[in-house]
Amino acid sequence: MSAALAWGGVLLAGALWGGGALVAQFLIDGGIAPQSLSLARFALGVPLLWWLHWRAQRVAEATDARWHDLARREQFQVVGTGAAMALNVSCWFAGIAHLGAALPTVISICCAPVIVALVSVARGYEPFGLRLLGGLVLALAGVALLVMPAKGWGPLPAGHAAGLAWSFGSAFCYALVVLGNARMPVRVPAVTASAWGMSVAALCMLAVAWPSGITWPSGAAQWLGAAYTGVVTTSVAYLAFAWGARRLSPTAAVVGTLIEPLVAALLAALLFAEPMAPRQWLGAVLLAVAMLLLMRRGAKTAPETEADRNQK
Repeated sequence: MSAALAWGGVLLAGALWGGGALVAQFLIDGGIAPQSLSLARFALGVPLLWWLHWRAQRVAEATDARWHDLARREQFQVVGTGAAMALNVSCWFAGIAHLGAALPTVISICCAPVIVALVSVARGYEPFGLRLLGGLVLALAGVALLVMPAKGWGPLPAGHAAGLAWSFGSAFCYALVVLGNARMPVRVPAVTASAWGMSVAALCMLAVAWPSGITWPSGAAQWLGAAYTGVVTTSVAYLAFAWGARRLSPTAAVVGTLIEPLVAALLAALLFAEPMAPRQWLGAVLLAVAMLLLMRRGAKTAPETEADRNQK
């Protein structure tokens, strides 16, 4: 049941991020700069997380670890995870500036599971095996089929080397976010770690967006969309992911969020009459098989969590 709930949290996060992609596209088309939208997402999401944190502190009678109770290494891990959240978005936008939206998104989404798996196996977080390899291959193939444009990728524009570098940087930062959440100290609740991390991310995005000028939503629809991306697709989704990532292997957690492009494609087909091509349905099937494979692998290997190690 614990593993099922953990998978539910990770899949919920991916589904919310997939739906939020369409809202973000609506806001960007309406004139909001991508950096300003990222700042708004983090800044609007922080108050809810801090409210949940303070509420949990009162219920638990302040028994959870406070910031000054953490070791320097643990403080660095929390701050580093938050900074990685902001750097992931910043690198992704820089890649888009050179290559357009499609290729940087594919690189960021598809390369992160490989990076996480390599680091996890190298650090001994989880064992290497055929199920892990098979799940990664199927997941990457499924996502590639889902996000591939109907007319193919086309020729790369000038400056593609720099764009590729930024895109791989985005994937690396996303992998750091996954690993940071998976190895977060168990005495720091997920909501507390999320509040700290998102506060750092908001400050980082403020430093990025301020020099170029912050653009604000115009009209009720844009303000409502910005609030939705901040509260639902950032606070709620990230909290669900942080909670689930602690109870799964790092590779399983990052593969679970690959449901994001599937949800985006399905919603685009339902809401905007953009039907999914046969190759996209094939990609959805491959992605589902990969998740089932990793779920069964996780149930058999039962990777040791931070809580398990602290109980020894």
